[in-house]
Amino acid sequence: MIKQYFKIAIRNLLKQKGLAIINIMGLSIGIACFSLFLLYAVNELNFDRFHAKGDQIYRVYRATEAMGDEKAESDVYLPMPLGPALEQDIPDVASFVRMSEGWRPDFVKADDKIGRLEVSFADPNFFQFFSFELARGNAATVLKELRSIVLTEESARQLYGNKDAMGKIIEIKLEDKFEPFVITGIAKNPPANSSIQFKALGNYQFLPNTSQGKRSNNNWNRSSYPTYVQLKEGSTLFADNKRLTSIRKKYYPKARDRSHQ
Repeated sequence: MIKQYFKIAIRNLLKQKGLAIINIMGLSIGIACFSLFLLYAVNELNFDRFHAKGDQIYRVYRATEAMGDEKAESDVYLPMPLGPALEQDIPDVASFVRMSEGWRPDFVKADDKIGRLEVSFADPNFFQFFSFELARGNAATVLKELRSIVLTEESARQLYGNKDAMGKIIEIKLEDKFEPFVITGIAKNPPANSSIQFKALGNYQFLPNTSQGKRSNNNWNRSSYPTYVQLKEGSTLFADNKRLTSIRKKYYPKARDRSHQ
């Protein structure tokens, strides 16, 4: 019976070739478009969902409401002392991570060759706080030392080819001179559906040794660093504008009160 149905369908298609081609093309395009939209939706819905503690991790925003001629604003680039202050002042905050993002490729020396690589910095607990995978190294200690640095697999291949990069010295030009760092870990390349991307990651505690870091250290009026907090289970701090605003008032006592959170 099914074989007969197929024969009838083929005869009808052959009789109306033009219409059949249009229908088949329309169906194919529709299925292709639906598949692309589905893949896009799945990717977006899974953005940053791979972190084991993802439901407790929040990126800190500074948002201000419009007042007079001043427009409403929001940004994620915050002062260096904010993370420690949040952990100290708000019991809901279990831990924090600050980052200094690589804005442009820095000059690096690796195996007596000079190349370019975007270098970021993060607090030493970065690989325990987030769930980025390490191919080599221990998440608890990989950024422990002041001059530790972690390369991604892609960056390690770029600089060292098929050689083992672990333990090698890489020199990074920060400001006006090359600084030596020890490669203490190799991270798997960050997933495409991650809002945090990095190619090389150094210890954030090194930054106060730089001129810019010295100007930013304990300075609430210089804002350059994305800050993430892990809240304790059951915390509603993310929706508690009163407590969030109290932090701003404490560290900016002379600022006009137009804060949203």
